[in-house]
Amino acid sequence: MTNLNQILPSEGILKSNSTNTNVVNIRSAPLIKEGNVVHKGKSGDRVKILDKNKPSGDKHNWYKVQFGKQQSDVGWVREDVITVVAKPSSPDKNPSETQTLLYFVTDSKTVRIYNQGQVYINVYDNKSEVTERAPAAKLLNNDPKNIWTTYVAIKDGYTYQVRFIPGAETELTIIYNNKIILQQKGFRADGSEYRPT
Repeated sequence: MTNLNQILPSEGILKSNSTNTNVVNIRSAPLIKEGNVVHKGKSGDRVKILDKNKPSGDKHNWYKVQFGKQQSDVGWVREDVITVVAKPSSPDKNPSETQTLLYFVTDSKTVRIYNQGQVYINVYDNKSEVTERAPAAKLLNNDPKNIWTTYVAIKDGYTYQVRFIPGAETELTIIYNNKIILQQKGFRADGSEYRPT
């Protein structure tokens, strides 16, 4: 299911992946063969997005959607039959999934890099529930042997360095007065720059 703290878009618009029909099958489970069709939507229908899942062995993400007004009007659609509608948001609010470049959790922090016209790093302290937010820059990498992508943000004398290997490792380092005060590996990573192409 979705990562904890992952911000889901609230709405999607169904679209057909066939030139022969405008019908979109909404299934009981995020599976083509085992998921029975519970509703037949049409291209252009608006649905509420409730959850997101990428089943093991499937190359596609699936969205759990509510297609009617009843709580039981719920089913699953694959990402190729829905257009996710991102709500515009201010930099002070959590970004949408489409704006998130990288998201991961460490033992004590939740990290998000996102683009809202400007790239930002959010570092949320899981214990104190305080978020540090600062504009960020992606460091250039001219070394073909270096497979890490690095973002850096500076705020109030603290340097926040986020490194990741797409589809693999993530790491947060916080530096103050030229000393590393925190360095933790991440887990439960996601985001458009993190997912391998």
